[in-house]
Amino acid sequence: MKSSRASDTARLIARSIVLASHDRRLRALVPPGAAEISRKILTTDGQKDRLVPYLKFASVRAGLLFLERRLLPGIITHYLVRKLQIEKQVEKAIEHGCKRVIVLGAGYDTLVWRLHEKHPDVEFVELDHPATQELKKRVLHGAANVSYMPIDLAAELPSAVVADKSEPTVFVAEGLTMYLRTERVAELMKDIKSLTGDGGSVVFTLMEKGEDSSISFRGESPLIGRWLQARSEPFLWGISREDLPHFLESNGWILTELIDHVVLRREYLIPNGLEKLPLAEGEVVCIATPIPK
Repeated sequence: MKSSRASDTARLIARSIVLASHDRRLRALVPPGAAEISRKILTTDGQKDRLVPYLKFASVRAGLLFLERRLLPGIITHYLVRKLQIEKQVEKAIEHGCKRVIVLGAGYDTLVWRLHEKHPDVEFVELDHPATQELKKRVLHGAANVSYMPIDLAAELPSAVVADKSEPTVFVAEGLTMYLRTERVAELMKDIKSLTGDGGSVVFTLMEKGEDSSISFRGESPLIGRWLQARSEPFLWGISREDLPHFLESNGWILTELIDHVVLRREYLIPNGLEKLPLAEGEVVCIATPIPK
């Protein structure tokens, strides 16, 4: 494994969820139970995040949201609505018959833990670094239909640890592909296709290349890239909307839906009276199905 500690990005997103749960506007975008689980993960023994206890204070939140507007306006809102959309797509896949949900690079995400009781006949699997998984297991304990499988997705393929079953499977890769090289993303897509089964799908996010071929959120401060670089988490892969269908088809998939900031705003911000909130642009949610054999 490349690291003995959890991803700094995973910690940042978990903090954002806790912060949002205290905010009178953003709390409408936090799924039930997500903030409580995130708070437990961040404050358990061995973690003890020093910032989390202060997020309940309005002055602290105001300062952090001011900083967000300076560095990357709307990124917290983006984290929240992309998670809502991914959960919606997973629920849809389960409704259509998927019996297994496999999350790649789950980080501190709470999706599996919040859905496993609701769907006791579905198998939930998280593939991630052991540093992240050990902390989650201490907080969330075990469940008959939840498994944690340690893996370094930059060097190993899911098929090395996941059993090949014929049952339909939905794979989830949120905030993962941008940290991998193009060749590695292609290898992963080919590999998970072999594990998906008839009726399965993949729900993943990717960075949409800018007009200048940059791989970043639109309008972000240069400090964002430097922060990611300093933490050995730079963005490595992105693709244009025009090139995406061919890339997927060459790796065994058909693009069925592409969800960008326009759709996310329409589905989640406007119905909650939050249409004036900034929403970061550049990362999109994709749904694809395997090309039939």
